[in-house]
Amino acid sequence: MAHGWSEDEQAIRRYLQRIRRRGAVGSHRLFRQGRALAQQQLHQLQQAEDAAENVAERVRENTAPRVHALRSRGRRAGRSYPAMLLVVMTCLLALLACDLSPSFLPLLSRGANGNETGPSSGVELPTPSHLPAQKPLTYAQRVQQTVDYTLSRMTLGQKIGQMMMFETTAQTWNNDMDQMVRQMGAGAIIIYKKNMVNPAQLKQFIATSQSHTTIPMFVTMDEEGGNVDRLGDLGFAPHLPSAQYLGSTGDPNKAYQAGVAAALELQKYGINTDLAPVVDVRLVPNQVEGPRLYGNDPATVEAYASGFLNGLQQNWIIGCLKHWPGIGSTVQDPHLTLPVIDRTVAQLESTEFAPFRDMLKDHPGMIMVTHVILSAIDPTMPSSLSPIIVNGILRNELGYNGVIITDNLWMQGVSSKYPLGQAAVLAVMAGDDLLEGAWNAYELKLMIDAVKQAVANGTISQNRINQSVRRLLTLKAQYGILPLLSPHHRPLPPGAASAPMGGPAIADLTNSFASAA
Repeated sequence: MAHGWSEDEQAIRRYLQRIRRRGAVGSHRLFRQGRALAQQQLHQLQQAEDAAENVAERVRENTAPRVHALRSRGRRAGRSYPAMLLVVMTCLLALLACDLSPSFLPLLSRGANGNETGPSSGVELPTPSHLPAQKPLTYAQRVQQTVDYTLSRMTLGQKIGQMMMFETTAQTWNNDMDQMVRQMGAGAIIIYKKNMVNPAQLKQFIATSQSHTTIPMFVTMDEEGGNVDRLGDLGFAPHLPSAQYLGSTGDPNKAYQAGVAAALELQKYGINTDLAPVVDVRLVPNQVEGPRLYGNDPATVEAYASGFLNGLQQNWIIGCLKHWPGIGSTVQDPHLTLPVIDRTVAQLESTEFAPFRDMLKDHPGMIMVTHVILSAIDPTMPSSLSPIIVNGILRNELGYNGVIITDNLWMQGVSSKYPLGQAAVLAVMAGDDLLEGAWNAYELKLMIDAVKQAVANGTISQNRINQSVRRLLTLKAQYGILPLLSPHHRPLPPGAASAPMGGPAIADLTNSFASAA
Protein backbone atom coordinates (compact mmCIF):
# COMPACT_ATOMS: atom_id res chain seq x y z
CA MET A 1 0.00 0.00 0.00
CA ALA A 2 1.30 3.48 -0.91
CA HIS A 3 2.55 5.88 1.70
CA GLY A 4 -0.36 8.00 3.05
CA TRP A 5 -2.75 5.04 3.72
CA SER A 6 -0.87 3.68 6.69
CA GLU A 7 -2.54 5.97 9.22
CA ASP A 8 -6.02 4.86 8.11
CA GLU A 9 -4.95 1.27 8.18
CA GLN A 10 -3.63 1.69 11.69
CA ALA A 11 -6.88 3.36 12.79
CA ILE A 12 -8.89 0.45 11.44
CA ARG A 13 -6.65 -2.04 13.17
CA ARG A 14 -7.08 -0.12 16.41
CA TYR A 15 -10.88 -0.44 16.05
CA LEU A 16 -10.54 -4.15 15.47
CA GLN A 17 -8.30 -4.47 18.52
CA ARG A 18 -10.89 -2.58 20.56
CA ILE A 19 -13.58 -5.01 19.40
CA ARG A 20 -11.36 -7.92 20.39
CA ARG A 21 -10.74 -6.46 23.84
CA ARG A 22 -14.39 -5.53 24.52
CA GLY A 23 -16.06 -8.55 22.92
CA ALA A 24 -18.27 -10.38 25.46
CA VAL A 25 -18.94 -14.07 25.68
CA GLY A 26 -21.02 -15.05 22.68
CA SER A 27 -19.72 -12.22 20.42
CA HIS A 28 -16.89 -14.17 18.76
CA ARG A 29 -18.97 -14.76 15.65
CA LEU A 30 -19.64 -11.04 15.29
CA PHE A 31 -15.96 -10.26 15.74
CA ARG A 32 -14.96 -12.68 12.97
CA GLN A 33 -17.62 -11.25 10.66
CA GLY A 34 -16.47 -7.70 11.43
CA ARG A 35 -12.82 -8.55 10.84
CA ALA A 36 -13.63 -10.26 7.52
CA LEU A 37 -15.63 -7.26 6.40
CA ALA A 38 -12.86 -4.86 7.37
CA GLN A 39 -10.24 -6.93 5.53
CA GLN A 40 -12.45 -7.02 2.45
CA GLN A 41 -12.79 -3.25 2.51
CA LEU A 42 -9.02 -2.79 2.96
CA HIS A 43 -8.37 -5.07 0.00
CA GLN A 44 -10.76 -3.11 -2.19
CA LEU A 45 -9.12 0.16 -1.15
CA GLN A 46 -5.69 -1.19 -2.01
CA GLN A 47 -6.88 -2.29 -5.45
CA ALA A 48 -8.40 1.12 -6.09
CA GLU A 49 -5.19 2.89 -5.03
CA ASP A 50 -3.01 0.65 -7.25
CA ALA A 51 -5.27 1.32 -10.24
CA ALA A 52 -5.00 5.05 -9.61
CA GLU A 53 -1.19 4.80 -9.48
CA ASN A 54 -1.13 2.98 -12.85
CA VAL A 55 -3.25 5.62 -14.49
CA ALA A 56 -1.06 8.37 -13.01
CA GLU A 57 2.13 6.77 -14.35
CA ARG A 58 0.74 6.63 -17.91
CA VAL A 59 -0.21 10.28 -18.02
CA ARG A 60 2.55 11.77 -15.79
CA GLU A 61 4.95 12.75 -18.59
CA ASN A 62 2.49 14.79 -20.63
CA THR A 63 0.05 16.01 -18.01
CA ALA A 64 2.04 16.55 -14.83
CA PRO A 65 -0.12 19.39 -13.50
CA ARG A 66 -3.31 17.36 -14.10
CA VAL A 67 -1.71 14.29 -12.56
CA HIS A 68 -0.86 16.25 -9.44
CA ALA A 69 -4.43 17.47 -9.12
CA LEU A 70 -5.83 13.98 -9.86
CA ARG A 71 -3.60 12.34 -7.26
CA SER A 72 -4.49 14.97 -4.69
CA ARG A 73 -8.23 14.50 -5.22
CA GLY A 74 -7.89 10.73 -5.43
CA ARG A 75 -6.05 10.51 -2.13
CA ARG A 76 -8.53 12.75 -0.40
CA ALA A 77 -11.44 10.73 -1.72
CA GLY A 78 -9.70 7.44 -1.04
CA ARG A 79 -8.85 8.44 2.49
CA SER A 80 -12.18 10.14 3.27
CA TYR A 81 -15.06 8.14 1.77
CA PRO A 82 -14.04 4.46 1.72
CA ALA A 83 -12.17 4.75 4.99
CA MET A 84 -15.00 6.65 6.64
CA LEU A 85 -17.50 4.03 5.45
CA LEU A 86 -15.35 1.24 6.81
CA VAL A 87 -14.94 3.00 10.17
CA VAL A 88 -18.70 3.51 10.52
CA MET A 89 -19.48 -0.10 9.68
CA THR A 90 -16.84 -1.37 12.05
CA CYS A 91 -18.19 0.80 14.86
CA LEU A 92 -21.68 -0.56 14.34
CA LEU A 93 -20.39 -4.12 14.49
CA ALA A 94 -18.46 -3.28 17.63
CA LEU A 95 -21.58 -1.90 19.30
CA LEU A 96 -23.54 -5.00 18.41
CA ALA A 97 -20.83 -7.30 19.71
CA CYS A 98 -20.14 -5.49 22.96
CA ASP A 99 -23.30 -3.71 24.08
CA LEU A 100 -26.26 -5.96 23.12
CA SER A 101 -27.49 -9.14 24.72
CA PRO A 102 -26.00 -12.37 23.35
CA SER A 103 -29.54 -13.49 22.55
CA PHE A 104 -29.44 -11.06 19.62
CA LEU A 105 -26.74 -13.15 17.96
CA PRO A 106 -29.12 -15.62 16.29
CA LEU A 107 -30.31 -12.80 14.07
CA LEU A 108 -26.94 -12.89 12.30
CA SER A 109 -27.09 -16.66 11.82
CA ARG A 110 -29.99 -16.40 9.39
CA GLY A 111 -29.19 -17.44 5.86
CA ALA A 112 -29.77 -15.45 2.72
CA ASN A 113 -33.35 -16.71 2.50
CA GLY A 114 -34.13 -15.84 6.09
CA ASN A 115 -33.84 -19.44 7.25
CA GLU A 116 -32.11 -20.48 10.41
CA THR A 117 -28.73 -22.12 9.97
CA GLY A 118 -28.48 -23.21 13.60
CA PRO A 119 -30.54 -25.62 15.65
CA SER A 120 -33.12 -23.01 16.64
CA SER A 121 -36.21 -22.70 14.45
CA GLY A 122 -36.79 -19.04 15.23
CA VAL A 123 -35.53 -15.95 16.98
CA GLU A 124 -36.72 -15.12 20.47
CA LEU A 125 -35.98 -11.57 21.48
CA PRO A 126 -35.22 -11.11 25.17
CA THR A 127 -38.01 -10.01 27.50
CA PRO A 128 -37.07 -6.84 29.40
CA SER A 129 -36.29 -7.79 32.96
CA HIS A 130 -38.42 -5.00 34.40
CA LEU A 131 -41.64 -6.37 32.85
CA PRO A 132 -43.59 -9.05 34.78
CA ALA A 133 -43.75 -12.52 33.26
CA GLN A 134 -47.04 -13.24 31.49
CA LYS A 135 -49.20 -15.76 33.36
CA PRO A 136 -50.44 -18.74 31.34
CA LEU A 137 -54.12 -18.68 30.49
CA THR A 138 -56.42 -20.66 32.74
CA TYR A 139 -58.63 -23.34 31.24
CA ALA A 140 -61.66 -21.06 31.55
CA GLN A 141 -59.82 -18.29 29.72
CA ARG A 142 -58.76 -20.65 26.95
CA VAL A 143 -62.34 -21.84 26.51
CA GLN A 144 -63.52 -18.24 26.27
CA GLN A 145 -60.69 -17.37 23.88
CA THR A 146 -61.64 -20.30 21.64
CA VAL A 147 -65.33 -19.43 21.68
CA ASP A 148 -64.68 -15.73 20.96
CA TYR A 149 -62.31 -16.56 18.11
CA THR A 150 -64.67 -19.09 16.52
CA LEU A 151 -67.79 -16.96 16.89
CA SER A 152 -66.11 -13.87 15.43
CA ARG A 153 -65.32 -15.72 12.19
CA MET A 154 -68.75 -17.24 11.57
CA THR A 155 -71.30 -15.97 9.09
CA LEU A 156 -74.96 -15.68 10.04
CA GLY A 157 -75.74 -18.83 8.06
CA GLN A 158 -73.03 -20.77 9.87
CA LYS A 159 -74.31 -19.59 13.25
CA ILE A 160 -77.86 -20.66 12.49
CA GLY A 161 -76.57 -23.99 11.19
CA GLN A 162 -74.94 -24.60 14.56
CA MET A 163 -78.39 -24.27 16.16
CA MET A 164 -79.81 -27.18 14.15
CA MET A 165 -79.91 -30.88 15.04
CA PHE A 166 -81.02 -33.29 12.33
CA GLU A 167 -81.88 -36.93 11.97
CA THR A 168 -81.36 -39.04 8.87
CA THR A 169 -82.16 -42.46 7.44
CA ALA A 170 -78.59 -42.76 6.17
CA GLN A 171 -76.21 -45.47 7.32
CA THR A 172 -73.26 -44.23 5.26
CA TRP A 173 -72.13 -40.84 4.03
CA ASN A 174 -74.24 -39.62 1.09
CA ASN A 175 -75.19 -36.44 -0.75
CA ASP A 176 -77.98 -35.56 1.67
CA MET A 177 -75.57 -35.86 4.59
CA ASP A 178 -73.01 -33.78 2.71
CA GLN A 179 -75.50 -30.95 2.26
CA MET A 180 -76.55 -30.93 5.93
CA VAL A 181 -73.13 -31.40 7.49
CA ARG A 182 -70.61 -29.82 5.17
CA GLN A 183 -72.63 -27.20 3.29
CA MET A 184 -75.15 -26.09 5.95
CA GLY A 185 -72.89 -26.68 8.96
CA ALA A 186 -75.44 -28.45 11.15
CA GLY A 187 -74.43 -28.37 14.79
CA ALA A 188 -75.78 -31.76 15.89
CA ILE A 189 -77.07 -35.14 14.74
CA ILE A 190 -79.24 -37.68 16.55
CA ILE A 191 -78.57 -41.38 16.03
CA TYR A 192 -81.48 -43.81 15.89
CA LYS A 193 -81.63 -47.57 15.36
CA LYS A 194 -82.30 -46.94 11.67
CA ASN A 195 -78.73 -45.60 11.36
CA MET A 196 -77.13 -48.65 13.01
CA VAL A 197 -76.09 -51.81 11.13
CA ASN A 198 -73.20 -53.15 13.20
CA PRO A 199 -70.67 -51.66 15.63
CA ALA A 200 -67.97 -51.11 12.99
CA GLN A 201 -70.44 -49.42 10.62
CA LEU A 202 -71.77 -47.10 13.33
CA LYS A 203 -68.30 -46.05 14.41
CA GLN A 204 -67.25 -45.37 10.81
CA PHE A 205 -70.48 -43.53 10.02
CA ILE A 206 -69.99 -41.12 12.91
CA ALA A 207 -66.27 -40.65 12.26
CA THR A 208 -66.89 -39.89 8.58
CA SER A 209 -69.62 -37.42 9.45
CA GLN A 210 -67.38 -35.58 11.92
CA SER A 211 -64.50 -35.50 9.41
CA HIS A 212 -66.59 -33.30 7.09
CA THR A 213 -67.39 -30.67 9.73
CA THR A 214 -65.74 -27.33 10.30
CA ILE A 215 -67.04 -27.29 13.88
CA PRO A 216 -67.55 -30.86 15.16
CA MET A 217 -71.14 -31.84 15.93
CA PHE A 218 -72.93 -32.94 19.02
CA VAL A 219 -73.51 -36.61 18.24
CA THR A 220 -76.55 -37.51 20.33
CA MET A 221 -78.48 -40.62 21.27
CA ASP A 222 -81.34 -41.51 23.62
CA GLU A 223 -79.52 -44.02 25.80
CA GLU A 224 -81.62 -44.16 28.95
CA GLY A 225 -81.83 -47.88 29.65
CA GLY A 226 -84.84 -50.15 29.90
CA ASN A 227 -87.19 -49.71 26.95
CA VAL A 228 -85.09 -46.81 25.52
CA ASP A 229 -81.73 -48.53 25.06
CA ARG A 230 -80.51 -48.08 21.48
CA LEU A 231 -77.14 -49.77 21.94
CA GLY A 232 -78.40 -52.58 24.16
CA ASP A 233 -81.40 -53.45 22.00
CA LEU A 234 -79.18 -54.12 18.97
CA GLY A 235 -76.42 -55.87 20.89
CA PHE A 236 -73.94 -53.01 20.46
CA ALA A 237 -73.50 -52.89 24.25
CA PRO A 238 -74.76 -54.66 27.39
CA HIS A 239 -78.32 -53.77 28.35
CA LEU A 240 -78.84 -50.90 30.78
CA PRO A 241 -81.45 -51.22 33.54
CA SER A 242 -84.52 -49.01 33.37
CA ALA A 243 -84.92 -45.89 35.48
CA GLN A 244 -87.87 -47.52 37.25
CA TYR A 245 -85.74 -50.50 38.28
CA LEU A 246 -82.89 -48.30 39.48
CA GLY A 247 -85.27 -46.18 41.54
CA SER A 248 -86.60 -49.33 43.22
CA THR A 249 -83.18 -50.52 44.42
CA GLY A 250 -82.87 -47.99 47.22
CA ASP A 251 -79.28 -47.28 46.12
CA PRO A 252 -78.66 -44.13 44.01
CA ASN A 253 -75.09 -45.33 43.42
CA LYS A 254 -76.51 -47.94 41.06
CA ALA A 255 -77.84 -45.12 38.90
CA TYR A 256 -74.36 -43.59 38.92
CA GLN A 257 -72.86 -46.91 37.83
CA ALA A 258 -75.42 -47.15 35.03
CA GLY A 259 -74.43 -43.66 33.87
CA VAL A 260 -70.76 -44.63 33.85
CA ALA A 261 -71.52 -47.80 31.89
CA ALA A 262 -73.55 -45.84 29.34
CA ALA A 263 -70.78 -43.26 28.95
CA LEU A 264 -68.08 -45.85 28.33
CA GLU A 265 -70.16 -47.57 25.66
CA LEU A 266 -71.13 -44.32 23.94
CA GLN A 267 -67.49 -43.23 23.82
CA LYS A 268 -66.60 -46.31 21.77
CA TYR A 269 -68.68 -45.07 18.85
CA GLY A 270 -67.89 -41.36 18.97
CA ILE A 271 -71.22 -40.40 20.56
CA ASN A 272 -70.61 -37.41 22.82
CA THR A 273 -74.11 -36.56 24.10
CA ASP A 274 -76.71 -38.73 25.84
CA LEU A 275 -80.25 -37.33 25.80
CA ALA A 276 -80.82 -38.65 29.32
CA PRO A 277 -81.80 -38.85 32.15
CA VAL A 278 -85.57 -38.39 32.35
CA VAL A 279 -86.44 -36.32 35.42
CA ASP A 280 -90.23 -36.34 35.17
CA VAL A 281 -92.05 -37.26 38.39
CA ARG A 282 -94.68 -39.99 38.09
CA LEU A 283 -97.96 -38.51 39.32
CA VAL A 284 -100.50 -40.87 37.70
CA PRO A 285 -100.39 -44.68 37.49
CA ASN A 286 -100.58 -44.93 33.70
CA GLN A 287 -98.21 -42.05 32.97
CA VAL A 288 -97.17 -42.08 29.30
CA GLU A 289 -93.44 -42.77 29.90
CA GLY A 290 -93.85 -45.88 32.02
CA PRO A 291 -90.53 -47.42 33.21
CA ARG A 292 -88.52 -44.38 32.05
CA LEU A 293 -89.22 -42.61 35.38
CA TYR A 294 -87.17 -43.03 38.55
CA GLY A 295 -89.91 -42.39 41.10
CA ASN A 296 -93.12 -40.83 42.36
CA ASP A 297 -91.65 -37.87 44.26
CA PRO A 298 -89.15 -35.12 43.39
CA ALA A 299 -86.53 -36.20 45.97
CA THR A 300 -86.30 -39.76 44.62
CA VAL A 301 -86.15 -38.57 41.03
CA GLU A 302 -83.45 -36.04 41.87
CA ALA A 303 -81.27 -38.57 43.74
CA TYR A 304 -81.25 -41.21 40.99
CA ALA A 305 -81.27 -38.91 37.98
CA SER A 306 -78.39 -36.98 39.54
CA GLY A 307 -76.41 -40.21 39.90
CA PHE A 308 -76.97 -41.13 36.26
CA LEU A 309 -76.11 -37.61 35.06
CA ASN A 310 -72.86 -37.50 37.02
CA GLY A 311 -71.90 -40.94 35.74
CA LEU A 312 -72.21 -39.57 32.21
CA GLN A 313 -70.60 -36.18 32.61
CA GLN A 314 -67.69 -37.32 34.75
CA ASN A 315 -66.83 -39.62 31.85
CA TRP A 316 -66.94 -37.03 29.08
CA ILE A 317 -70.49 -37.60 27.87
CA ILE A 318 -72.81 -34.58 27.96
CA GLY A 319 -76.06 -35.26 29.78
CA CYS A 320 -79.50 -33.81 29.10
CA LEU A 321 -82.37 -33.45 31.59
CA LYS A 322 -85.81 -34.06 30.09
CA HIS A 323 -88.66 -33.32 29.64
CA TRP A 324 -89.00 -29.73 30.88
CA PRO A 325 -91.42 -28.48 32.23
CA GLY A 326 -92.31 -32.00 33.41
CA ILE A 327 -94.90 -34.40 31.95
CA GLY A 328 -95.31 -36.88 34.80
CA SER A 329 -98.97 -36.04 35.23
CA THR A 330 -100.15 -36.72 31.68
CA VAL A 331 -101.18 -39.91 29.93
CA GLN A 332 -101.07 -38.22 26.53
CA ASP A 333 -98.08 -38.54 24.22
CA PRO A 334 -96.66 -35.30 22.72
CA HIS A 335 -95.59 -37.33 19.69
CA LEU A 336 -99.28 -37.79 18.86
CA THR A 337 -101.02 -34.74 20.34
CA LEU A 338 -100.52 -31.60 22.41
CA PRO A 339 -101.13 -32.55 26.07
CA VAL A 340 -102.69 -30.00 28.41
CA ILE A 341 -101.59 -30.01 32.07
CA ASP A 342 -104.12 -28.37 34.38
CA ARG A 343 -102.11 -27.99 37.58
CA THR A 344 -101.66 -24.88 39.65
CA VAL A 345 -98.48 -22.85 39.68
CA ALA A 346 -97.79 -23.96 43.25
CA GLN A 347 -98.18 -27.63 42.28
CA LEU A 348 -95.87 -27.23 39.30
CA GLU A 349 -93.19 -25.45 41.31
CA SER A 350 -93.22 -27.98 44.14
CA THR A 351 -93.32 -31.09 41.98
CA GLU A 352 -92.69 -30.87 38.22
CA PHE A 353 -90.12 -28.07 38.38
CA ALA A 354 -88.41 -29.32 41.56
CA PRO A 355 -86.01 -31.97 40.18
CA PHE A 356 -84.90 -29.66 37.36
CA ARG A 357 -84.22 -26.89 39.86
CA ASP A 358 -82.44 -29.17 42.33
CA MET A 359 -80.22 -30.74 39.64
CA LEU A 360 -78.78 -27.47 38.42
CA LYS A 361 -76.06 -28.04 41.04
CA ASP A 362 -74.86 -30.93 38.84
CA HIS A 363 -74.37 -28.54 35.88
CA PRO A 364 -76.30 -30.46 33.22
CA GLY A 365 -74.92 -29.74 29.77
CA MET A 366 -78.40 -29.60 28.24
CA ILE A 367 -82.07 -29.45 29.22
CA MET A 368 -84.71 -30.60 26.74
CA VAL A 369 -88.05 -28.78 26.59
CA THR A 370 -91.02 -30.74 25.25
CA HIS A 371 -94.46 -29.85 23.89
CA VAL A 372 -97.24 -29.45 26.48
CA ILE A 373 -99.63 -26.70 27.48
CA LEU A 374 -99.36 -25.45 31.07
CA SER A 375 -102.76 -23.85 31.39
CA ALA A 376 -101.88 -21.96 34.57
CA ILE A 377 -98.80 -20.32 33.02
CA ASP A 378 -99.19 -20.09 29.23
CA PRO A 379 -102.50 -21.42 27.94
CA THR A 380 -101.77 -20.57 24.30
CA MET A 381 -98.26 -21.76 23.40
CA PRO A 382 -96.64 -25.19 23.62
CA SER A 383 -93.94 -25.12 26.30
CA SER A 384 -91.18 -25.56 23.72
CA LEU A 385 -92.27 -22.37 21.94
CA SER A 386 -93.25 -20.35 25.00
CA PRO A 387 -90.99 -17.44 26.02
CA ILE A 388 -92.70 -17.49 29.42
CA ILE A 389 -91.78 -21.12 30.12
CA VAL A 390 -88.33 -21.18 28.49
CA ASN A 391 -86.87 -17.72 29.10
CA GLY A 392 -89.14 -16.62 31.88
CA ILE A 393 -89.01 -19.66 34.17
CA LEU A 394 -86.16 -21.96 33.12
CA ARG A 395 -83.68 -19.19 32.36
CA ASN A 396 -84.65 -16.32 34.63
CA GLU A 397 -86.37 -17.90 37.62
CA LEU A 398 -84.42 -21.15 37.88
CA GLY A 399 -81.21 -19.55 36.59
CA TYR A 400 -80.22 -22.14 33.98
CA ASN A 401 -77.80 -20.70 31.44
CA GLY A 402 -76.71 -23.87 29.65
CA VAL A 403 -77.94 -25.26 26.35
CA ILE A 404 -81.71 -25.69 25.92
CA ILE A 405 -82.68 -28.18 23.23
CA THR A 406 -86.19 -28.68 21.84
CA ASP A 407 -87.92 -32.00 21.66
CA ASN A 408 -88.51 -32.96 18.05
CA LEU A 409 -90.41 -30.20 16.25
CA TRP A 410 -92.04 -32.66 13.85
CA MET A 411 -93.97 -34.20 16.78
CA GLN A 412 -97.72 -33.59 16.60
CA GLY A 413 -97.58 -31.47 19.74
CA VAL A 414 -96.10 -28.72 17.52
CA SER A 415 -96.43 -29.71 13.87
CA SER A 416 -100.23 -30.02 14.03
CA LYS A 417 -100.35 -26.22 14.30
CA TYR A 418 -96.97 -24.81 13.27
CA PRO A 419 -95.06 -25.61 10.05
CA LEU A 420 -91.42 -26.51 10.61
CA GLY A 421 -90.00 -23.15 9.52
CA GLN A 422 -92.40 -21.18 11.71
CA ALA A 423 -91.76 -23.53 14.63
CA ALA A 424 -88.02 -22.92 14.27
CA VAL A 425 -88.48 -19.15 14.45
CA LEU A 426 -90.79 -19.40 17.45
CA ALA A 427 -88.37 -21.73 19.23
CA VAL A 428 -85.51 -19.24 18.86
CA MET A 429 -87.75 -16.42 20.05
CA ALA A 430 -88.71 -18.51 23.09
CA GLY A 431 -85.04 -18.94 24.08
CA ASP A 432 -84.17 -22.41 22.72
CA ASP A 433 -80.59 -22.94 21.51
CA LEU A 434 -80.62 -26.26 19.65
CA LEU A 435 -83.56 -27.11 17.42
CA GLU A 436 -84.40 -30.74 16.66
CA GLY A 437 -86.70 -31.38 13.73
CA ALA A 438 -85.07 -31.67 10.29
CA TRP A 439 -84.93 -35.15 8.76
CA ASN A 440 -83.31 -34.29 5.42
CA ALA A 441 -81.45 -31.48 3.67
CA TYR A 442 -84.62 -29.90 2.31
CA GLU A 443 -86.20 -29.57 5.76
CA LEU A 444 -82.96 -28.35 7.32
CA LYS A 445 -82.59 -25.62 4.70
CA LEU A 446 -86.21 -24.64 5.30
CA MET A 447 -85.53 -24.14 9.02
CA ILE A 448 -82.26 -22.25 8.47
CA ASP A 449 -83.81 -19.97 5.84
CA ALA A 450 -86.79 -19.21 8.07
CA VAL A 451 -84.57 -18.13 10.96
CA LYS A 452 -82.31 -16.19 8.63
CA GLN A 453 -85.32 -14.32 7.21
CA ALA A 454 -86.51 -13.55 10.75
CA VAL A 455 -83.14 -11.95 11.44
CA ALA A 456 -83.30 -9.99 8.19
CA ASN A 457 -86.73 -8.52 9.01
CA GLY A 458 -85.84 -7.76 12.63
CA THR A 459 -88.03 -10.41 14.28
CA ILE A 460 -84.93 -12.01 15.77
CA SER A 461 -81.79 -10.01 16.58
CA GLN A 462 -78.25 -10.98 15.72
CA ASN A 463 -77.50 -10.71 19.43
CA ARG A 464 -80.12 -13.38 20.15
CA ILE A 465 -78.45 -15.74 17.66
CA ASN A 466 -75.04 -15.03 19.20
CA GLN A 467 -76.34 -15.93 22.65
CA SER A 468 -77.33 -19.41 21.53
CA VAL A 469 -74.22 -20.05 19.45
CA ARG A 470 -72.00 -18.94 22.32
CA ARG A 471 -73.71 -21.44 24.64
CA LEU A 472 -73.33 -24.21 22.06
CA LEU A 473 -69.66 -23.48 21.34
CA THR A 474 -68.87 -23.17 25.05
CA LEU A 475 -70.34 -26.59 25.78
CA LYS A 476 -68.43 -28.10 22.87
CA ALA A 477 -65.19 -26.52 24.04
CA GLN A 478 -65.70 -27.63 27.65
CA TYR A 479 -66.17 -31.26 26.61
CA GLY A 480 -63.35 -31.39 24.07
CA ILE A 481 -65.64 -31.49 21.02
CA LEU A 482 -64.40 -28.10 19.79
CA PRO A 483 -60.58 -28.10 20.04
CA LEU A 484 -59.07 -25.25 22.02
CA LEU A 485 -56.79 -22.81 20.25
CA SER A 486 -53.57 -23.88 21.97
CA PRO A 487 -52.40 -27.17 23.48
CA HIS A 488 -52.81 -27.71 27.20
CA HIS A 489 -53.80 -30.41 29.65
CA ARG A 490 -57.25 -31.86 29.18
CA PRO A 491 -59.39 -30.95 32.19
CA LEU A 492 -61.80 -33.34 33.80
CA PRO A 493 -65.51 -32.72 33.16
CA PRO A 494 -67.75 -30.80 35.54
CA GLY A 495 -68.32 -32.40 38.92
CA ALA A 496 -65.19 -34.57 38.91
CA ALA A 497 -63.41 -34.44 42.25
CA SER A 498 -59.93 -33.85 40.86
CA ALA A 499 -60.88 -31.58 37.99
CA PRO A 500 -58.53 -28.60 37.63
CA MET A 501 -61.63 -26.61 36.81
CA GLY A 502 -64.68 -28.59 37.78
CA GLY A 503 -67.93 -28.22 39.62
CA PRO A 504 -68.97 -24.65 40.36
CA ALA A 505 -66.14 -23.23 38.26
CA ILE A 506 -67.57 -24.81 35.12
CA ALA A 507 -71.02 -23.54 36.08
CA ASP A 508 -69.68 -20.01 36.60
CA LEU A 509 -67.99 -20.19 33.22
CA THR A 510 -71.19 -21.29 31.49
CA ASN A 511 -73.22 -18.62 33.25
CA SER A 512 -70.79 -15.85 32.38
CA PHE A 513 -70.68 -16.82 28.71
CA ALA A 514 -74.43 -17.16 28.41
CA SER A 515 -75.07 -13.72 29.87
CA ALA A 516 -72.23 -11.94 28.06
CA ALA A 517 -73.68 -11.87 24.56
